[in-house]
Amino acid sequence: MQAQTEKTVRITLMVLTGILLVTVLFLLALTQPRFGTPFANWALGSFGPEGSSVSQAHLKFPAITTAVADDVAMPEQLEAEAVEARFNIFGFLPFVSWISRLEATDGYITLDGREGVHEEDETELSDYRSVVDTVALSAIELRIDWAEGRDVVLIEDAHGSLRSGTLIVKASGAGSRLVFDGEASSSLSRIRGSLRVSGDNFADLADLANLAAPDTPPYEVLMDVDIADRTWHFDISPATRIGDSDMAGSISVTLGGETPVVAADLVSDTLDADDLAIVFGIPLGVGEGETVGEVQTRAREVYNRSDRLIPNVEIDFSRLDAVDGSISYKARSVVDSIFDVTGLELDFEIEGRLVRAPLILLNFDEGAMDAYATIDGTRSPAVTTAEGNLEAVPFQSLALDPYARGHTEGRFKVEAAGDGFRQAAANMNGKFSIWSTDADVLALAVEGAALDLVETLSVMGEDPEDRTYVDARCMAVVANVEQGVAGLDPAVVDTEDSVVVVRGDINLTTEQLKLSVRSDAKDASLGTLIGNVGIGGTLRDPQIEPFSAETVAQFGIAAILGSLSGGLAALPFIEPGMAKDAPCGALLARAEAAPDESSASD
Repeated sequence: MQAQTEKTVRITLMVLTGILLVTVLFLLALTQPRFGTPFANWALGSFGPEGSSVSQAHLKFPAITTAVADDVAMPEQLEAEAVEARFNIFGFLPFVSWISRLEATDGYITLDGREGVHEEDETELSDYRSVVDTVALSAIELRIDWAEGRDVVLIEDAHGSLRSGTLIVKASGAGSRLVFDGEASSSLSRIRGSLRVSGDNFADLADLANLAAPDTPPYEVLMDVDIADRTWHFDISPATRIGDSDMAGSISVTLGGETPVVAADLVSDTLDADDLAIVFGIPLGVGEGETVGEVQTRAREVYNRSDRLIPNVEIDFSRLDAVDGSISYKARSVVDSIFDVTGLELDFEIEGRLVRAPLILLNFDEGAMDAYATIDGTRSPAVTTAEGNLEAVPFQSLALDPYARGHTEGRFKVEAAGDGFRQAAANMNGKFSIWSTDADVLALAVEGAALDLVETLSVMGEDPEDRTYVDARCMAVVANVEQGVAGLDPAVVDTEDSVVVVRGDINLTTEQLKLSVRSDAKDASLGTLIGNVGIGGTLRDPQIEPFSAETVAQFGIAAILGSLSGGLAALPFIEPGMAKDAPCGALLARAEAAPDESSASD
């Protein structure tokens, strides 16, 4: 029995030795291209996609576990001018990669990013690292196929370990350039390091990552990154520049659900207003010395060719399908703003195509505007609701200098349906109101509104630094907006000399102005014309129309009286000054309550 066992062992050892010897001889044969090339082509033809081939392949002697190949072609999957792969026979172990080193130059790899194509294949970072440890890649294109088309990222240089140790990557694509210098952790689940990304528009890079981001000016972002299987975290350096603005803070992206979830807390010491404006599609800036990108230049060119004030910009709500989450942004100071905004705070919550902004805060040198808004992109067209308050904001900060001085309060509550600014304006409903109890109004404006020629001429020659102002007991403006037509209901300014009433409407669909300004004098004056001052034209090109039919008739009467007696010609131009004070208390109370009345009627 013992002899039989020994014989069995000897036969087994001989068989194993024979297999090992044949294997070694086979591998040694494969070190010769005349044997390695046909074997590689047979293997690719049997197990690879149709049309796969190599021009030359062999194992590298004496390291016979290293394969070298030239002109590797797996159509629509990968190609490379040169490939070298070092295999590890212990790759089945938990912490060992099947390929300990992979080198490739001049080629491409195709990745399929189309939704639902490979739902059963939840590939994660650790899956790649179980296959490959160290890489050395140069001039390799990553071709990513989406439902909408193909994106291409060029890996200029990538070397280091995906498993443990340093990793350096230089790449470009989507109009951006990326440089990563970091390390992979031994836990097989994390890569950390510093990342520098620069480009013309960050939205292009976000699209490449299958995320959503608004358009931006040219940017250079410096950050520390921590990339795990399910969570990406970015700490943005204060050296980051978005256009002419700085930015710092943190962004985290949580994967694994139906939609990536983003949480961002960002801050700028100095914000250039046009850098934020382009995020919402508003073509500001693009002037000398500004940092601008293609999207800003194009938006400004379109705006300059238009005769409209409201930009013809539509929001692509499909972008919101790619991300959920919350964004908090604060600008400690703001420069180059149309209005004198000095600080800004914004909070956004994104859930599907529903965007809520629970905080919109604009700070001025004095006072502030706070607002709340919701954009419901699940509806077609999208529906936007907004309400807010002005609190003790100087007229100067609202670009009303030199016509008025002092401070204004205000409220608004509106709803608009539209995917773009113009469509939303044309379908707007709601109310706006502003009021003031400490306003001083430019005398020239008051007397001009009253068509008081004598007093107007007396103040026209004043030095801009020494203008005459009239104290206003009160100022109240209420505008009702119905289907894109804002009607003044009315606007009233009560001064020492007169009561100025503005009526009419502003058509937000056509941007046509049709306003009438009437001033009833409280004091007698000579040289006053009868009639109202008209304001016509458009929002972008308003026009003053001072001569109404009543004014023309007044000149006619003066001509007839003048033919009888020269002194009588002045009679039609004498204002007796019979107007009384406006009911300021009631006007102010009505202006303050107007937005609430609008919601009650709805």
